[in-house]
Amino acid sequence: MTASLIADSAAALSLETLAEMDTYLDAYAETGRFSGNVMVSLGCETMFRSYGLANRGHGIANAPHTKFRIGSITKQFTAAAILQLQDQGLLSVQAPVATYLPDYPRGHDITLHHLLTHSAGIPEYLNGEIFPDIADWLRLSSSLTQVIDRFKTLPLDFEPGQHFKYSNSGYVLLTHILETVSGQPYTDYVQTHIFSPLGMVNSGYEVPQAVIPNLAQGYLFIGAETYLQAEPIDMSRPQGAGGLYSTLEDLATWNTWLHSRQSVLTILSEGAVKQLLNPAIAMDLDRDGPDARYGYGLVHDQAFDRQVILHSGGIHGFRSTLAHYPKETLSICVLNNFENTPSEKVAKDLAAIVFGGAYELPTEPKRVDVDPTLYEKYIGTYQLLPEMQVEIRVEEGQLVGQATGQDSFVLSPSSEADFFATVVDIRITFELDQAGDTQGFTLKQMGQSLFAQKLPE
Repeated sequence: MTASLIADSAAALSLETLAEMDTYLDAYAETGRFSGNVMVSLGCETMFRSYGLANRGHGIANAPHTKFRIGSITKQFTAAAILQLQDQGLLSVQAPVATYLPDYPRGHDITLHHLLTHSAGIPEYLNGEIFPDIADWLRLSSSLTQVIDRFKTLPLDFEPGQHFKYSNSGYVLLTHILETVSGQPYTDYVQTHIFSPLGMVNSGYEVPQAVIPNLAQGYLFIGAETYLQAEPIDMSRPQGAGGLYSTLEDLATWNTWLHSRQSVLTILSEGAVKQLLNPAIAMDLDRDGPDARYGYGLVHDQAFDRQVILHSGGIHGFRSTLAHYPKETLSICVLNNFENTPSEKVAKDLAAIVFGGAYELPTEPKRVDVDPTLYEKYIGTYQLLPEMQVEIRVEEGQLVGQATGQDSFVLSPSSEADFFATVVDIRITFELDQAGDTQGFTLKQMGQSLFAQKLPE
């Protein structure tokens, strides 16, 4: 590992740093799990790298101009658009939803601030437990009001402002408010008032069925150099919660403007930018860590004893992360067209290289043959998080895991106690006591480790 390469904001990417990042990214690509683009910008220097194929059927390589669906990175642009309307005196983030949508249930109790900070209590419209038909529903086209009708009559999960719970529904509702107040469709508004003024010429909303030049195809890696096309989604569904596409260069432009504002362009007042960047509410401490707070479409956290402002996105066939370390002027963007590549971990590992932090070179575990009868002692239910359990069972001679509200996944052995999943990047190590009884397992995913206690039968 390199020593810390950041002394002050004038630091640059050294040849040693670039070489170490290349080694890391090359190793990831060799596992077959990485396909996409990477940008690392420090001070006045920027590195772009491309790996894999934008379209595997036609053999088209990813390149800096390749466009990717960015999923929930969209939310910061939606938040910026709302704050623009506030700058114009057309709305207030402290006003209740009913001010703009008089017929919305509980609209007098929910403010735009609640929607922006995921503290409104509105149920998640993408929740498969609430909507078992979610996969089929996402394939169908609908209007914005039809998407909102999906969740508007459901009871709130909690009273507005009580605490944080991530909800795409809130940003869909913000999309409706934006369109109602501005009189423009969301796609036209963000293009006219954000992307065009900043010169982000390769960003936009993916209008359903539109042909978008240089847009990557999304895939699912299922192991052994085997890939599937991602499940289809009609892009009328994500709205301002996750419907935008962009490129490395455009997102670098956005991050530079947002965090330095050296341009003479003013698309937001200083007060609005301060609101956008304000770490407003504590996030889920069990899942996100003690320092994580949510602003308006942005997460504020700590990494390597430094502040980082970031957001990740996941949408059928794509994973993305856009991160910025403000004191060090370090920006990192990772855009993947594999939906099961952990983009946030890649971005964090690249930051570790810059800061001299700990990281591991990516490797693909190898399956070994073990006596399948040993699986029996691992069968049971494990408590991973307060609201999430993992069931371990045996199906057709294979060990299978399934977390609350999620699809099941096959666990392949790399030793008698160590297992890995392919479709999701998960490593599990079962912990046994001296008598050989299973006490729990340690799960590693996205660079984090969690222990799950086995529950009594």
